[in-house]
Amino acid sequence: MKEGDKNQLVFLAEKLFNNFKTYAPINADERLLIAEITDPLLVNWSGKLPENSWKLLLLPPTEKLFDHSGSQIKETEFKIEPTVFLGVNILDLRALALLDLVFSNDKYYQRRRREILIVGFSNDWPNGYKKLKLFSHNYEEDILEHVPFDIFVAQIKDGKLKFYSGSEKGQKILESYGIKKFDHIEFAGAIPEAGPDKRMTLLMDKVGKSADKRLWQDLGKICLACGKCSSVCPTCYCFDLSDKSDVNNCGRERRWGNCFYNDFSKVAGGHKDLDTVAKKIYFWYVHKFVRIPFGYRVPGCVSCGRCAKACSVGIDITKNISALMKGK
Repeated sequence: MKEGDKNQLVFLAEKLFNNFKTYAPINADERLLIAEITDPLLVNWSGKLPENSWKLLLLPPTEKLFDHSGSQIKETEFKIEPTVFLGVNILDLRALALLDLVFSNDKYYQRRRREILIVGFSNDWPNGYKKLKLFSHNYEEDILEHVPFDIFVAQIKDGKLKFYSGSEKGQKILESYGIKKFDHIEFAGAIPEAGPDKRMTLLMDKVGKSADKRLWQDLGKICLACGKCSSVCPTCYCFDLSDKSDVNNCGRERRWGNCFYNDFSKVAGGHKDLDTVAKKIYFWYVHKFVRIPFGYRVPGCVSCGRCAKACSVGIDITKNISALMKGK
């Protein structure tokens, strides 16, 4: 095959589709969504971010962890088919890097993650990444070193394609498919060698000290506390554990949590720390821009904008962060 031939992209998709359960961005009812594909020609190669996130497949909204009968505990068994995430945007790769950190010791997540081949894609590399209004990342030539992927396909000038492998698994697959011309990039961890991003640390300070800002009260008056922003966010990972003692269904489930829901901060006695909508919004922003960077040294927001698009009342995270940075 010739280097940069667009047919390589279709060829790669077809080969992967024949060997893996394949999820990719597709057009569905005038929406761009991640879904299991039935035909590799249905893949949308625009490079745009889908409305939903890959998190749905890595962290199911509801997951049975184990069953118990008397003193016996039996871990829930489930078969995981070899799966490929095809056409993952660079921002979603950054979200994946955070989830991999958070759930590095979670056997349920890791069992699923090991069976997933990650194929990233950008249709305007690296210019498309430079144009993104990122909250906390200075563009670096070595950005691919700090996101996890097995294969990355970059569409560069004149529509030519450049292939990268990011793991031994990805390298072997490219070679077995006859794609010999590619660069190998070793994953160097989510944190750049220079240390945490300076804009990220500045945001930590600005957001962390903003509790008395009028912004939160203003947002609290219009926010519906519906939780859509948290649900579509690719990096929200809070969950609840629920034990069932039903005669026919005893065990433990893990379910997505949502800090906008009424019972999120409820403790014994009925007390709730997040007893106003304004507090819930502030809590969510602090989680993204303060607690996650402090705990994991990477941004808790990848600037995908899904929350703003999903918001029923038009709350825009970009505008709010800009206001806080200006001291408003």
